[in-house]
Formats: sequence, C-alpha cells, structure tokens
Amino acid sequence: MDGGPGGGGDPLDLVVLGLVALGALGRLAFCADHSEYLRGSDGGCLLSTTTPAQRSATDVAARATGPKFIIVIQQKGGAGKSTITVNLAAVSGRSSVMQNDIEDAAVVAAGVDPQGSLEDWADRVPEEALPFDYLVTRGKVGILTDLKTSPTRKRVIVDTPGFMEIDPDAAWGDDPLGESRVADALREVLELADLAIVPITPEWLSWKPAEFTIERILKPRGIPFVVVINLHDPRDGDTALDAVKTWIDERGYPRMADPIRKYKIHAHAAENGLTVVEYKESGTALRAREDFMSLALCVEQNL
Repeated sequence: MDGGPGGGGDPLDLVVLGLVALGALGRLAFCADHSEYLRGSDGGCLLSTTTPAQRSATDVAARATGPKFIIVIQQKGGAGKSTITVNLAAVSGRSSVMQNDIEDAAVVAAGVDPQGSLEDWADRVPEEALPFDYLVTRGKVGILTDLKTSPTRKRVIVDTPGFMEIDPDAAWGDDPLGESRVADALREVLELADLAIVPITPEWLSWKPAEFTIERILKPRGIPFVVVINLHDPRDGDTALDAVKTWIDERGYPRMADPIRKYKIHAHAAENGLTVVEYKESGTALRAREDFMSLALCVEQNL
C-alpha cells in the first residue's frame, strides 16, 4: 500500500485504531449544467480534461497508486445500499489522517443513480460535519474513471442504483445488464471495482437477488466481494439471522461476521442530515457506530 507523507502505510489502515477525525472538508458534487465538470469545494467548476487514450495509458499505474473503489451492489432495492454507502464513507473519513496541505478528503462517496438520492442526503448534512467528499454522476460515464489517477483520494465508495437494469433474455454466461444509461454507468463502476459489498437482509425475498448479483454480475468479472447482512432487528431474536447466515455459508460466500443492526435512528438520518458519526450520544448510537466501524475494518481487510 502507498504511504502518506508522515510514515508508512495507507492512511485508511488507521481505521483499525479509529484515529483522528477529519475536520471540515470541501464538498465535491456534480455540476448538472455542465456534464463534463465537477464542482470543487470553492463552488467553481473544474474541467475534466483526461482523454480516453490517457485513461488507458495510466490504468496500470492508477491501480497501484490511485484510490481503491468499493461498490455497494444488490439487484434488489430496499437492502440498504445508500445507508451503507454514506455511513461507511463517514466512518472511513473520520478515521483518515488529516493533512493541512491537502484540501481533498481521502474518502469520496459516489452515486451513479440518475435520481441522485446520495446527493439529497449529503446536501442536508452540515459541511463541517461531513467527513468525506461526495460526487453524483447521474448515470454519466467517465467521471468516476477520472478519479482513478487522483493522488489524494484513498477510497471511493459507490452507491449503485436501487434496481439493476437487467436484460430478461440474456442467456446464462452472457452479460445480463441491459442497454440503458444506468446499465452503462454500472458497467463502468464494475470495471473500477476493487471490492464489492453485497447487502442482504434476513428477509427471504432479498436472498435470490443477492445470489444473482454474485453469480451473474460479480463472479464472471472476477470482482472480490463480501456479503453483509443488513437490517437485522435485534428484537426479532436470532432465528431469521441464523437462517440467512446458513444460506450464505452453504454457498461459500465470504461474509462479515456480524450483521448491521436495524435501528430507528438510521431510518430518519437522511431526513435529519445526519451520518452515523454524528448521532446524538446514546447506547443505540454507540452500537450503530460499532456496526459501521466493524464494516470499515472488514472492508480494509479484504482490499
């Protein structure tokens, strides 16, 4: 792993120690009126001048020195992809090394959904409380690829669309993604992915879509993945939790040991402009942060 200015090792490895919280950071957002621009922290638009030929020539070097891309992907909506993306970015951002000579945040949360739900959430969080930059492509291809060569970004965590665009006539072994702007955006994300998080819930209806995502989308592309059990309600006991764990383990899928628990505080976080690192102190808030710190550790161990 590449070292920072102050010593050996990738700054995100310090998530293991839950180190220094990042201060106020500039935001990175998509300029809707100029599709080839990204918005900087000062409100100005920064032209992306990287050509396809340049991107191709620097691809190998970018894999070695650029950020790692973690995608959160599941065919079925309602598995909690956006909540995982935002809170994983928040925990990882808060555990990054603060460098006064670098304005860019080490962590970027990105959304490719044309609906821009990640932007809706991040916009409501006070800038001084947002420990990551965010970017919304609204399905435009090329913006995320340009981040591969960034020397200051360490992790890019990508929220994929709520429902996957699937070609119902695709034969087994063929690419099942459809032909649409969203499908093309998803293909770009898959090409960039260093690790995929596949959320699954104790609800049986989420299991088959998770299996489809793994067997038809991730495995054929050779993308490493980890299954994360999400939305486990502790009040329900362990019967459903044990059932989904058994289902995952029978298929030999790697999974995070413990689930991300379901709390009301998560359900209202977007509306209230909060991430898990800013919840009002309580026993529930501490347990919620513990879940996402465990996820951050799991991700780092699998990169």
